[in-house]
Amino acid sequence: MKTELRKEARRLRQNGMSVRDIAETLNVSKGSASLWVRDIILTREQVEVLKANQRLYGTQNAGSQTNRKKHREMRMAYQEAGRATARQNRPLHLAGCMLYWAEGAKHRNKVYFVNSDPNMIRLFIRFLREELKIEDAAIIYIHCHSSEPDEIKRIEGYWAGLLELPMSCVRKTQTKKGSEIRRSVLKNGVCSIMVSKTEIAQHIYGAIQEYGGFENPEWLF
Repeated sequence: MKTELRKEARRLRQNGMSVRDIAETLNVSKGSASLWVRDIILTREQVEVLKANQRLYGTQNAGSQTNRKKHREMRMAYQEAGRATARQNRPLHLAGCMLYWAEGAKHRNKVYFVNSDPNMIRLFIRFLREELKIEDAAIIYIHCHSSEPDEIKRIEGYWAGLLELPMSCVRKTQTKKGSEIRRSVLKNGVCSIMVSKTEIAQHIYGAIQEYGGFENPEWLF
């Protein structure tokens, strides 16, 4: 197998392919590819093509780094806005952020809050609406313990009605059998609220750090 890879690497190099591209094409290390083809002399035209491709790669890489820096700075600005709001000590804002710190999934670019307690879910949606001005941008995902169509429809209607959201916000419900022995069957299942907005997620992270008096740089990345 290694002999065949070496032959193919040499053929690709003779056709003017770069060592980096040979390694990626054959799924081998760059060191191995370089060793196999180091004695092959490229034509002047092939060398010029490789130089041009290298310049293009460098430009693209620089552009990617610039974009990453720009988006990181935006996330930092969103966190600072969250910190500024936290310094106003608004009770609902504090409650919502602490709920998310305890129960929310820590995604960089979206808010994802899961619970089976209707009062907790309702408080969180109120926090999103009143403090973060999120209206019907929230999406509902439901996990329930019934596979009966009528029961699933009832559960979906229950959560949509409780949260005062249109049924268009409800995505396909997932079902999972509960344990009767452990009495873990939840009548109305589990509800997840998702808001795909980087600004909102990072606002909450900034506020959590301000309320908690700590720094967590990992939430920026």
